[in-house]
Amino acid sequence: MPKGDAASLAEGYRTILGECLSQLDAASLVKLRGELQVVSRWLDVRKKADLKRDADVALGAVTQFCEFGFEIGGSAASRRSAETASFFDLASVGVLAVENVLTAETRTLMRFLMSGLSEGLMFLGSRQYVSGSDAVLQAAYRAHSLAVQDALWFLATDLRDPEGLDSIREVRAAIDALFAKFDEPGVPLGTKLALLQQLYGLVAIVRCAKLLEDLRDLA
Repeated sequence: MPKGDAASLAEGYRTILGECLSQLDAASLVKLRGELQVVSRWLDVRKKADLKRDADVALGAVTQFCEFGFEIGGSAASRRSAETASFFDLASVGVLAVENVLTAETRTLMRFLMSGLSEGLMFLGSRQYVSGSDAVLQAAYRAHSLAVQDALWFLATDLRDPEGLDSIREVRAAIDALFAKFDEPGVPLGTKLALLQQLYGLVAIVRCAKLLEDLRDLA
């Protein structure tokens, strides 16, 4: 395998990931999906099964994030107000990712995940929305709530080495605490949807960051 190809693949992916994180809009995410497909195919041809799995999981996470944004954006398009989640409104998460993932600082991906969950709790405490009711969006929330919890948990377990058991228990407790807040009386639907969107984004970012680390090691 030519070393230059691996380095070129890693750098191309890093560049597109950086562009996506600086914007986090639909167009940049679709472009990132295309690059992830290229990475997955390249790894498949070179029989890098473990790395291909990471690429495919990252692709799936980005796809889920996109699909949720499209679903909620379409359902809420006719009634934009303070109660509805804005499409891909994840600027703060994107800034953290650029600073702590792309620049290869010492902060681990597990710490980044925990910071994202803590941001979620702060989000619930600080965001104020007008309470409203929408059957379609209620159904979307119920369906995606479990999917987001599973995505966060599987991500945490994938990151368990070399972090250790204590860090995994810490993440489990953080996930449980966050979703317990979801069920508190008076939390409006719009707030819940906006936070689910942020958590989908968090999973996608950490998955993509993990793949970037893999490709850097390969190069």
